[in-house]
Amino acid sequence: MAGAGPLARSALVLVTAVMAHVGLLAHITPAGVIVDPLVLLAVAGGMVGGRSTGASFGAGCGLASDLIVHTPFGMSLLVLTLVGYLSGTVTEQIPSARWFARAALASLLTAGGIGLFASAGWLMDLVYVTEAPLVRIAIVTGVASLLTNPLLERVVRWALIIRPRITAEREPRSRSG
Repeated sequence: MAGAGPLARSALVLVTAVMAHVGLLAHITPAGVIVDPLVLLAVAGGMVGGRSTGASFGAGCGLASDLIVHTPFGMSLLVLTLVGYLSGTVTEQIPSARWFARAALASLLTAGGIGLFASAGWLMDLVYVTEAPLVRIAIVTGVASLLTNPLLERVVRWALIIRPRITAEREPRSRSG
């Protein structure tokens, strides 16, 4: 996959996330909650790529989620596109945060994404979404994001072929004679 472009790499990451979600994570339920890796990836995509890339990557995550989640088709697409965009917008305001601060921010953004999903479910009058234990889902997903965000940011950086930014804080000065 060394020569594959961002689209192929992103597709590989999304297919792997869907397979992990369906095959493994659906059976691991901390506090009775299933953690959705596609929400975590949408947040990581926004944090790494910025607003437009985050929205695009979030849309891919939402489309993949719509294929496996029993909600109206397009609901996850809309919500995760907004989550990716908002993650990129917030992260662009604080570009030089340390890894733990970025993980804590990702945790808050993920919990907010769960709230946004619940709001969309409420607007569509989906009782099975609004009657879910939303606070518990937001807390468990936020903790999962806190623990996995450094790894997910690396995966998204690889998938989207994003090079780390080099800052010119200290430029070496040439000494002349």
